[in-house]
Amino acid sequence: MIGLLFSGQGSQQTGMTQDLYDQVPRYRQVIDQAADILGFDLPGVLFDPAKAAALNETKYCQPAILAVSYGLYQLLVDYLPPAKFGIGLSLGEYSALAASNELTFADALRLIKKRGELMQQASEQTPSKMVAIIKADLADVQLACQAAENSGAIGVANVNTPHQIVIGGEIAAVDAATKQLQASGAKVLPLQVSGAFHTPLMQPAQAELKKELAKVTWTRGAFPVYSTTTQAEFVPEIMVDNLTNQLISTTYFAKTLTEHLAKLDAVIEVGPGKTLISFARKIKRQLPTYRVDSYHALQATIAFLEAS
Repeated sequence: MIGLLFSGQGSQQTGMTQDLYDQVPRYRQVIDQAADILGFDLPGVLFDPAKAAALNETKYCQPAILAVSYGLYQLLVDYLPPAKFGIGLSLGEYSALAASNELTFADALRLIKKRGELMQQASEQTPSKMVAIIKADLADVQLACQAAENSGAIGVANVNTPHQIVIGGEIAAVDAATKQLQASGAKVLPLQVSGAFHTPLMQPAQAELKKELAKVTWTRGAFPVYSTTTQAEFVPEIMVDNLTNQLISTTYFAKTLTEHLAKLDAVIEVGPGKTLISFARKIKRQLPTYRVDSYHALQATIAFLEAS
C-alpha cells in the first residue's frame, strides 16, 4: 500500500515546481486553471522572486500549496495502485480531499483561499509565535503549556514525530513554556509563520469558516483520507465539524501515520519539499520515501511505481 502525504504550510519556496510547469503541459494546465479560479497571478507568486513575500503570506500560501499538490497528484494518478490512502498536514488535508474527489478542485481552492484569509485576520488580532520543541516528551510539553496559560493563550499545535512537537500562542505564554522546556534539556527552534495555527488563537476564524464549509458538496472519495486531529477517515457527514475544529486542534501526524505503518510499502510526499517524508523516516527509519516536486524526482517515483 502507498501512503500519500500532502504537504502543509511552511513547505513553500519561490521557484518550486517551475521545471514541471515549464516541461509538463498537464501540470501547467492545473496551475493556470487554479490562477483563473483564484483570481490572482499564481505562476507569478510561485516563481517570481520579487513576489516571495506574497508567497509567505497565509492568504496566498495556502491556495498556492493546494494547487501545487493537486497538480502533482494529477501527474501520479495514472501510476498509483488501488491500495492507497492520504494524510495531509493541516491545509494538506484539503489537498488530499481534493485529490480524492471528496470535493471539487474549484471548491477546494475557493475554500482554502477563504480559510487562508480568515487565518491571516485571526493572526493579526493577537501577536503570537510558534516554536518547534526538539527532544522533549509530549507529556512534558503539555505540562509546560498548562503552566504557561497564566501568561496567555497557548497550545500544542503539531505532534510531527515523537521528538518534534510544535507549540504556539501568545508571545509571553510561548516564551514561558519554552523557558521551562529548555531548562529540562529541550531544544527550541523558532518557526517563520504568520500566526499561531492549531491553537486557541484561531477561534475567531471558526464561525466564518464553518459557513464556507457548509456550502460545499462533500462526497465519498476515490481513496480514504485520514484526519490528523481524530485519526479517523474523513466522511461527508462530519466533514464540516471536523475541519472547523481542525483550526484549533492539535494535529497528530506521527500518530496517524503510525497506525498504518504495518501495511505500507512506501510513502510519497505530494507537494513541495520533503518535510513530511523526513518526518516519516524519523517515525520508521527504513520506510521507502519518494517525492514528486521536480521533474527528476517525479520520474524516479514513477519508475518505482511501475516496477512495484
